[in-house]
Amino acid sequence: MTPDEWLADFEAKTAELQRNAAAFRRNLESAGTTVTTEDKSVTVTVAPNGALLDLKIEGHTELATKILALTRTAREQAATNVLDEFRQVTGSHANELDTDVSVPAPPAPEQQPVQPEEDFSEKTVYRKESW
Repeated sequence: MTPDEWLADFEAKTAELQRNAAAFRRNLESAGTTVTTEDKSVTVTVAPNGALLDLKIEGHTELATKILALTRTAREQAATNVLDEFRQVTGSHANELDTDVSVPAPPAPEQQPVQPEEDFSEKTVYRKESW
């Protein structure tokens, strides 16, 4: 295999990995779900990681709102606890690491259209075209 053939094969494999990663990211972002009881009295929406995003209890809107608020507070506290433990383990290196903790926000009432990912499959980043 010549160096040019090897490079072309490498670029093709890299392009395929980029396409697969973009598809995985799109699929993961839409992996959350909403489930409703048979009698339609309770509906829950969870994020891809299982975090409770929304709760509807027929006739008990205030109770559902309180449960959601309490759940968000508990998730934030749990995330802070994990981050504190992580910082203890990493010691002085904690500030060098990306430790931004975020809790999924509740779903927006109206979904924004997803912008298509840029397709890099036809672009070369590993060599100059003039070589």
